[in-house]
Amino acid sequence: MGKGSVVLGILALILGASGLGLGGFALYSVSTIETIETQETSWYKFIDTPFICDPSDSYLTFSTLLIEFELGSNESVYFSFTSRAHTEVVSLDWSRIFVYFRVDGIRQTEPIGEVGMYNGNFMINYMLHLQTVRTDLSAGTHNVTVAIYGDSTVNYIFDSTLFVQKVST
Repeated sequence: MGKGSVVLGILALILGASGLGLGGFALYSVSTIETIETQETSWYKFIDTPFICDPSDSYLTFSTLLIEFELGSNESVYFSFTSRAHTEVVSLDWSRIFVYFRVDGIRQTEPIGEVGMYNGNFMINYMLHLQTVRTDLSAGTHNVTVAIYGDSTVNYIFDSTLFVQKVST
């Protein structure tokens, strides 16, 4: 064996030993990292089937869009509802859809989402959005859904999404 081969062999041993040392250090340092527990902070549901305003002139609960969530102390919650709304022509009358949040079974009077027309000449599809932040809910388990009120039994909403996110206050 030549001198060059011996030098290369010694160099390879030094590099191999240092690689083992670094690998052992990395294994030890990674294994001592504590596991961080995460808590769910956002929820959503999407329903693509139509929800028809039948019977009309009634507050209807969109119960399949219900989300249950839990708040801790010093936490608030953000609600966002988006949907497409379809209104048909009603001669000499209103053809509207109203949506409200229903929190813990109680319909909220504000905010209100409203789309529609009076004495329209053609059916219309709207994009409907409703959002709010609630800082007044106590710690514990709550639920939210949407209440819908329509002037006509041919009106409906579809492609509906409800999003809930809790935040620290």
